[in-house]
Amino acid sequence: MTIRVYNTKSRRKQPIEAPADRELRMYVCGPTVYDHSHLGHARSYIAFDVVRRYLEFSGYRVDHVQNFTDVEDVITKRAQAAGMEPLAYAEKYIRAYLEDMDALNVKRARVYARVSEHIPDILRAVKAVLANGFAYAVDGDVYFRTRKAKHSFGILTHQKFDDIVADPLPPESKKEDPLDFAVWKRSRPDEPGWDSPWGRGRPGWHVECFAMASKYLGSQIDLHGGGKDLKFPHHESEAMICEAVYGTEWTRYWLHNGFLTLASEKMSKSLGNFVTIRDILKDWDGDVVRLCLLKEHYRKDCEYDADCFKITNGNLDAIHAAIAKARAATGDHAGGIAGAIQRVRETFFAAMDDDFNTSDAVFALIEFTEAVAEVGSMSREEGRRVLQMYADASRVLGVFDEEVARAP
Repeated sequence: MTIRVYNTKSRRKQPIEAPADRELRMYVCGPTVYDHSHLGHARSYIAFDVVRRYLEFSGYRVDHVQNFTDVEDVITKRAQAAGMEPLAYAEKYIRAYLEDMDALNVKRARVYARVSEHIPDILRAVKAVLANGFAYAVDGDVYFRTRKAKHSFGILTHQKFDDIVADPLPPESKKEDPLDFAVWKRSRPDEPGWDSPWGRGRPGWHVECFAMASKYLGSQIDLHGGGKDLKFPHHESEAMICEAVYGTEWTRYWLHNGFLTLASEKMSKSLGNFVTIRDILKDWDGDVVRLCLLKEHYRKDCEYDADCFKITNGNLDAIHAAIAKARAATGDHAGGIAGAIQRVRETFFAAMDDDFNTSDAVFALIEFTEAVAEVGSMSREEGRRVLQMYADASRVLGVFDEEVARAP
């Protein structure tokens, strides 16, 4: 079957059409590194890890790039309070993030691009935006003319300029229009800054991702992932900057994951209502956390449920038992599991082809595991086919790798 993905831009599911070389360029917005990552981050990065895994399983090559925002006001403030240099403070949480992702079996991106290491690339992008008339410099700041980007504004939120109710500009504002945003900002003496044609400063958020992604993936991305809160202004602003620099469409398929909520609010570091990944990993294995989060479709908002980990731990115990049973199968007589094997393969892969529907895929696997437990015995060939199903599911979902690796 063809893999179909829900494209936020078109608001419908579309078949993924790969270039002739079957290589897909995928960019995922990474964290702002000022604290430990929480379960909301885990949900997002596990989801996009499964997108990558399933595409690779299906025969595509995925060039995966992600960023770290290591230059930001909140990092500077936290670092000053801790008596550390901002970049050293950010580095501490970059290392922690990677440790957490490794514990959750999230594949490493080919490149983790840090803002602090890509200032020349960002400056080139700002200069191109200015040269093409899409920006203006005022007293050390450079602002993007949002209304000039007629083809990219509103592509994800499906709003028009007239739909935006913006507060009037205060008298001291340097902007031409309330909707304009900074692509370069003058630095204060107490924060990181770099020399530029407009004075010492630092980049604006939106131009960072565009400059870093385009450096490694070119002028158009195939898949762009991130939380649904990034659609506007961040992702639309990236698209506007691409229009200004290249005059082209920035991304072919936009994928946005839903929130993990706590007491009906988005789990967020800025709101302070979060459960860290490493706190959960004190009680549960990474496989348990990963499979629990995959029980919901990535686009759906879901409420944090601590009981999910206990239930999922039981599911994994049952899967491990089913794998052991299949591995031990040595008989010649069929045990009647062939129909269940066919059903789970059809259901599992149909779900994954349908916008990476891990919810249906996981529950099909759980139902199959119950069928394996109920069958009295299996032939050697049935055992081999059961193990192959779990091996394929492991490659796609990124769980119970160790058990499958020992399968004959």
